[in-house]
Amino acid sequence: MKDVLVRSVFGLLFLMVVFTPFVYDIYNNANLMNLVFYLFALLGTHELFNMSSHTTKTSNLKMPALLLVTALFLPLLMQTAALFFPYLSNPFFHFLSSIKVLIGLWIVLALFIVYAMFITFKQDNISYLLQKPFVFACFYPILPLWLLSLAYTLSSGLDKTTLLVVLIPIYLNDTLAYVFGRLFGKTKMAPSISPKKSWEGFAGGVIGTLIVMNVLFTIVFGFNLSFTIEFSLICIGISVLATLGDLFESKLKRSIDIKDSGALLPGHGGILDRIDAMLFVAPLIYIPLTFF
Repeated sequence: MKDVLVRSVFGLLFLMVVFTPFVYDIYNNANLMNLVFYLFALLGTHELFNMSSHTTKTSNLKMPALLLVTALFLPLLMQTAALFFPYLSNPFFHFLSSIKVLIGLWIVLALFIVYAMFITFKQDNISYLLQKPFVFACFYPILPLWLLSLAYTLSSGLDKTTLLVVLIPIYLNDTLAYVFGRLFGKTKMAPSISPKKSWEGFAGGVIGTLIVMNVLFTIVFGFNLSFTIEFSLICIGISVLATLGDLFESKLKRSIDIKDSGALLPGHGGILDRIDAMLFVAPLIYIPLTFF
């Protein structure tokens, strides 16, 4: 009971950190969420290098990797600050705003996710990814978070609310899968990867997310059969991808025999433990929904 309480309290605090700047952005057409994405990228990269210390090879490139994160996010952070200090708007951001850049990066990310899914289920040990943490960090977590930040910055006004359509099902699925798994979990989904995950928990997460999200959207927008079918397919896709993202990170940790990626969030572990699903889902779904 104590574990559930600690997990719930810090889970709520985490959501407050994520959604407080988001609410401000919606009402002010701002981009403060870029600070959250930047912080996640820094912490996630830091944790990845710490995880790499559990392999046979060590790397001295943590500081260059963190500087790379800062360099990549700098144009986006300057664009964020330009709302308050207009002279900080920078020309380089206009190059990044090209739709061709966005599509190209999205394809690279999609290919990486397919590769990650393949090795999660086809290879017994994937610790070799952590033996080159600088290269690996470029794809996980830097690329997903930077691409999401770029797409978010390019979104305007109410288009930013599409992020809710992506993030809420992720956290709903995570919470409901955890609850249903604890209450009814008997059939292990992937015991060699994540012993606590069960098919009952997975089903509870998918179905529960589907019901809650459709009820919310029916209340807000009214019932439309065509929209409900399309939205339901999106929610199912988000739940499946979120589960796969969680399994990939679990496989990484199991490959180097650690329980958590860090100790930042009591009851949850490190930042990668909290955003593993988001890294697979958010940019992959948010960009098509918003721009295409």
